[in-house]
Amino acid sequence: MATISKLSTAAPPSSFSSSSVRPRLVQPRCFIDLQKASDFSSKVAGSRLSVQGHRPSKGSLVVKCSQSSGNGSAAKKTVLHDLYEREGQSPWYDNLCRPVTDLLPLIESGVRGVTSNPAIFQKAISSSNAYNDQFRELVQSGKDIETAYWELVVKDIQDACKLFEPIYDQTDGGDGYVSVEVSPRLADDTNGTVEAAKWLHKVVNRPNVYIKIPATAPCIPSIKQVIQKGISVNVTLIFSLARYEAVIDSYLDGLEASGLDDLSRVTSVASFFVSRVDTTIDKMLEKIGTPEALHLRGKAAVAQAALAYQLYQKKFSGPRWEALLKKGAKKQRLLWASTSVKNPAYLDTLYVAPLIGPDTVSTMPDQALQAFIDHGTVSRTIDSNVSEAEGIYNALEKLGVDWSYVGNQLEVEGVDSFKKSFDSLLDTLQEKGNSLRMQSFDCNDMGLKWLVFAPRESQGLIESPRHRFIRTSAQFSHYRTPLPSEENSGLRLEVGKGGIVRREVLMSSIALLSGGFMIDPRQKEAFAEEFADMPALRGKDYGKTKMKYPDYTETESGLQYKDLRVGNGSTPKAGELVMIDWDGYTIGYYGRIFEARNKTKGGSFEGNEKDFFKFRIGSEEVIPAFEEAVVGMAPGGIRRIIVPPELGYPGNDFNRKGPRPTTFSGQRALDFVLRNQGLIDKTLLFDIELLKIIQK
Repeated sequence: MATISKLSTAAPPSSFSSSSVRPRLVQPRCFIDLQKASDFSSKVAGSRLSVQGHRPSKGSLVVKCSQSSGNGSAAKKTVLHDLYEREGQSPWYDNLCRPVTDLLPLIESGVRGVTSNPAIFQKAISSSNAYNDQFRELVQSGKDIETAYWELVVKDIQDACKLFEPIYDQTDGGDGYVSVEVSPRLADDTNGTVEAAKWLHKVVNRPNVYIKIPATAPCIPSIKQVIQKGISVNVTLIFSLARYEAVIDSYLDGLEASGLDDLSRVTSVASFFVSRVDTTIDKMLEKIGTPEALHLRGKAAVAQAALAYQLYQKKFSGPRWEALLKKGAKKQRLLWASTSVKNPAYLDTLYVAPLIGPDTVSTMPDQALQAFIDHGTVSRTIDSNVSEAEGIYNALEKLGVDWSYVGNQLEVEGVDSFKKSFDSLLDTLQEKGNSLRMQSFDCNDMGLKWLVFAPRESQGLIESPRHRFIRTSAQFSHYRTPLPSEENSGLRLEVGKGGIVRREVLMSSIALLSGGFMIDPRQKEAFAEEFADMPALRGKDYGKTKMKYPDYTETESGLQYKDLRVGNGSTPKAGELVMIDWDGYTIGYYGRIFEARNKTKGGSFEGNEKDFFKFRIGSEEVIPAFEEAVVGMAPGGIRRIIVPPELGYPGNDFNRKGPRPTTFSGQRALDFVLRNQGLIDKTLLFDIELLKIIQK
């Protein structure tokens, strides 16, 4: 057993700047056939279970390649290929959104499966227009909102399953899975979970789909019943060793009760959550405050995970397992979930590198995946120092950490978070559905100088908690109708595929989503206050003239801004650290969103300050326009800025200065515009919310 004195210090002082260790984000194309400008590798210093702050390399973030011998030719591989081929661990991607074909470069770089959850779909559907056409058709066909939601989800899962089917076939059902979770509202409903799992399995109708079931006490019996039906399961939200053992027993019980002679097509993974354990226990240790306690920060999660692997090896051996193995049963692999680092002071591969071992899966969100591709090291680490893991686990117990309490608390938080994401998304879809059902409007009620119309192919009406705007497509004409006058009093318009078709008729719902909307006269003032036009979306001569907007203030540099909400208190000064949340739009080109505010970033749960972007005033860490805007804000304020190319990303490269998109799809959308050599207008729009000023 390791003693406390042998454990290295995990966390640096609390004043350590989070911005200085935030991993660099990668451009989408980095995943395939690119060369590293400079080789950088990072290993966990000291013991396998220690943690240290880490600054990623400053060179281009590209795939680290290894060479495989054979036939005299060298084939390029990433560390993800090495992870599977050398150590038997499957790298999966913890994200899913449209277009699903964005997964193809990840598959080429070695990703072998995908996990999803309600938080992931909430972010994908609420911040993207890619779902609008299907949702419109579902609403028009009379589907209720929750049914429409599931049809959106099922299509994504089916499409992703198709992409991973070759891996599933090549491994004879051992890999290449895509996971979809039952409704989080069923976390306390044993029978409801079973019926939902059976329904999802039937409607997805793909051999390589995993139905996710939470490891709550009421759902442990559900796991057995679903496995018994021959349905493959991803058991999620496991936070403790005791609950993990119950999950294994339920899987084995289900296999034994199935009555099947061939068990080879019934598989399962057990999703053991990692980083959230440290988040909770670190807070406990900081409250204790002794040197012994502080030495253990950042070590609890990996230590418990190492012991979970020992439990896995024990349970999947012996007479009981041997009897099932004769019928073709496959082990329920351990899947490491919640692998993104929540504390920026910790090594960015902390929850990946120390957990490498055979018959396991590591599912990684964007940040963790890109960090490991850039500087991860492949070697078996999961059982390299079991005695130290036991020592850490026991030492934490002696300090008063109740592992059962921690597991139960995190389980409650996890279920609650997924419920909130699920309910929030249904609310968003309900609002979109309501807008589709609006059928007419009266120009006398608008009180606006211009209404912008576009044909059906445009991006439609987009809403956010604080503002509403119309997106129009650059490929079609933008129709405008002037402020009503005596001549056109009471005018009603129909908007069809070609624009304004005729007067004094009712609009169809399909035309309304294309560009029209109805306002009740009693809501006119509220609407006028909520409506915040995005002026760069109006028709313009792309990239040839600079547009000026009278309702925006223009600074000497050429930045245009207006305050959507004025904050309170002092403004930030040079050297101070600011914490912000932000939206980003390529408004010069289709108004595509590349970063969404008020969404989770790098994790499944919400509510932690570490998820927000931070930078130091005067450090030149961000583009000039961004810093200029923030300097004039007070906490709580929201400022909208229009950024011309000369004040934007230097060299059209978002990796050189922040803010950088936090998702692969966002990086892809921004990179397309910045690096396009055509006449694309590279004007950007940001909504910036200043959350906090952190003193020097």
